[in-house]
Amino acid sequence: LANSGAANAIELLGPMDQVAVFAVDSEPTTTIPLTVVGSTKQELMARTRKIVSSGGGIFVYNGLKAAWDELKKSPAGTRHVILFSDAQDSEEPGDYRNLLKEMTDKCASVAVIGLGTDKDVDSALLEDIAKLGNGRIFFSSEPMDIPRIFAQETVTIARSAFNKEPVGSQATGRWAEISPKQLDWFKQVDGYNLSYAREDA
Repeated sequence: LANSGAANAIELLGPMDQVAVFAVDSEPTTTIPLTVVGSTKQELMARTRKIVSSGGGIFVYNGLKAAWDELKKSPAGTRHVILFSDAQDSEEPGDYRNLLKEMTDKCASVAVIGLGTDKDVDSALLEDIAKLGNGRIFFSSEPMDIPRIFAQETVTIARSAFNKEPVGSQATGRWAEISPKQLDWFKQVDGYNLSYAREDA
């Protein structure tokens, strides 16, 4: 179900988005290195669905560190980690506080999906990771909810990417299709909401 959730997340990304996927027990295993989605979405989803659990605990620091080592290579304006872990079996947090400070200082964020409830033995750790990572925390004791939560978090982050940097703009000439009046086009805007044109738009 975690595999399906991660595949759902990839399915919701646009062709210009980037993704990396790690399977983590005591060490992270790279399933997908940082990759531009492009036209390989189905292949990336298939690779993610084939992840096999090799047992052992979930060493959360190692997973977060692997994700950050990959993510910090990206020039993307929105850099986000979704950490999926067992609220009963999240081990070896290491120096996660300083790692999360480094990540958030570089404008990255971390959301956590915890299998279990907020009463489980490692729930406080997962809550702290989400808080320090400027992200959301989700707990679910219903495994079938996991893919939906992955999708919900992905849509929230990937489709609400607001760039606050000033940027120049240029008219394409297509404005005439929706208005007969000429528009004195903006030379610059203070920011924009990242959007993707549909095919043939």
